[in-house]
Amino acid sequence: MKSDLHIHTFYSHDAINTFDEIEKYALSNGLDCIAITDHERLDGALKAIKHITKVSVIPGIEFYTEYGHLIGLNIYKEPHRKLSFHELIDFIRSQNGISIMAHPLDKTRNKTQEKNVMDALRYVDIIEVANAHDPKAKINYIVLSKLAEDLNKGVSAGSDSHIPSTIGYVYIIDDSEDTEGLIENLLRRRVKIYIRIVSVNQRLKKLLYEVLHRARLYRPAPT
Repeated sequence: MKSDLHIHTFYSHDAINTFDEIEKYALSNGLDCIAITDHERLDGALKAIKHITKVSVIPGIEFYTEYGHLIGLNIYKEPHRKLSFHELIDFIRSQNGISIMAHPLDKTRNKTQEKNVMDALRYVDIIEVANAHDPKAKINYIVLSKLAEDLNKGVSAGSDSHIPSTIGYVYIIDDSEDTEGLIENLLRRRVKIYIRIVSVNQRLKKLLYEVLHRARLYRPAPT
């Protein structure tokens, strides 16, 4: 399978991707599977499963925590209150989901001390070793892959797409035939990862659309 396991829809406060656009770009980039990981909410992912039919969709949430961004993958419920990092780990596992530390070495988005982030990696199931929005993604991929091996953690990767054109910029190749097999391969690090870094122009476009989206001037407000 060819998979991009970090994509946002317009249900995220800073993204504009519609379900139709996600499916279109996923197919044009040869993706077999995607994960929808909106910020702090699951409704967009659950609706994407119904709207996107030509690509497998794994639902998830990207949470803001005291140790950085944490993805709960393959979950179908969201917490009823704000949870701490360790509480979220337990919540994700209670649903037989997978916990993933997102872009842990990207200092532009991770405001916690590096030592705290490194300690947090010991508790998750998987480390996201490549993210297209990390300016140092190719260098950090080497460091994080070695760290995942040393800690006996799984690996994941994704575009972290907020605009359609970046979908599939980072993707995973493995020999699975379904999402269950994919997750097993992630946990066992039996995957190959390909990386393309988002350009400066695309970063600026994302920031522009984020401002418009927050002002409700671009894309309908999610319901």
